Amino acid sequence: MKKIKRYQKFIFLALLLAFCAFGVYFYHFEYRKPLLEIHIFSLNRGRSVFIRTPQNKTILIGGGQNTEVIRELTKVTPFYKRKIDYIIISSVLPAQIGGLIEVINRYEVEEIIMPKLMATSTILTQLQKEIRKQKIHAEEVLKGDIIEIEKDLKLNILFPYKDFKFNKTSLPELGLSLEYGRTTAYFIGNLSKTIQKYITKNLEIKNGENIIEFYNSAIDSKVSAELIEKIKPKFIWSTKEKTIHFISEGDRWVKIK
Repeated sequence: MKKIKRYQKFIFLALLLAFCAFGVYFYHFEYRKPLLEIHIFSLNRGRSVFIRTPQNKTILIGGGQNTEVIRELTKVTPFYKRKIDYIIISSVLPAQIGGLIEVINRYEVEEIIMPKLMATSTILTQLQKEIRKQKIHAEEVLKGDIIEIEKDLKLNILFPYKDFKFNKTSLPELGLSLEYGRTTAYFIGNLSKTIQKYITKNLEIKNGENIIEFYNSAIDSKVSAELIEKIKPKFIWSTKEKTIHFISEGDRWVKIK
């Protein structure tokens, strides 16, 4: 009888500890400090950026080439909530959107944002088929469009521009910035150096701290010096480097490894 009571007591304590641990876990995600979080994933293949807003909305830019992105998402999202508010399709390249098919099948997605002008690819056709199957609303955007995510936080579409002369090296991919208070994050991705120079001519920079993200490595041959000089970023980061996290309270950027 004493052994049974000790066993029951052990089970009770184990359940109590598990309940407390879940409470801490739940509080961490649901009642966290209102910050803008940007997680730039380092994938073996491809580009993907995950964003959590101060009011707990979620944004995913790209999905890498395969299901590797799912592993990264589980690290930064609660296991009990499989929802993404916005998925941004910035390119037709498999390395940027291949993993999104699995994301759409596993997560509840509220809205898709994609450029109105895009090239074509087999993987994009497959992805669009899944989007229609899941009946997800898709918003097509062009340069100058603004998407209000929540108070004091908005997406600015920097590219594509309908009258730009596209070619094989300058494809109609998506360039955008995310403004929160006095901080701005620029997502340049795989945009060619020519397009970067075009964006520079039409870019209005607000006072505050900036960061900028590139796909591949931010080397001179692929990055416009004029763009860097105009933005004057506090941090420059590439999705080919190790996973990094940035946070902002609206006044400055902090990098967290």
